[in-house]
Amino acid sequence: MARLHEGLKDLTVRFLHLDPPIQITNGTRRERRERRGKTGFRYALTSWRKFMKAARIKVRDQVHFSFDENEQVLSVERVVPYVRRTN
Repeated sequence: MARLHEGLKDLTVRFLHLDPPIQITNGTRRERRERRGKTGFRYALTSWRKFMKAARIKVRDQVHFSFDENEQVLSVERVVPYVRRTN
């Protein structure tokens, strides 16, 4: 069986919310996905740990980003930290 992610280009990730902004390269993979009876594909980063650590993103933070398909650049523009509400 052919690997679906072979031939995919690495993705450039820019962390614009950091001071100074940094840029990393991260691999991508393609996964088969079924949703509402339809089969399709989705694309995912290969190393979430590297991405989250470099961006200083914690679980449940809200991330604002944009993606340029032509340049294959994912830009993280803003990260809003999760605030636990107290009753």
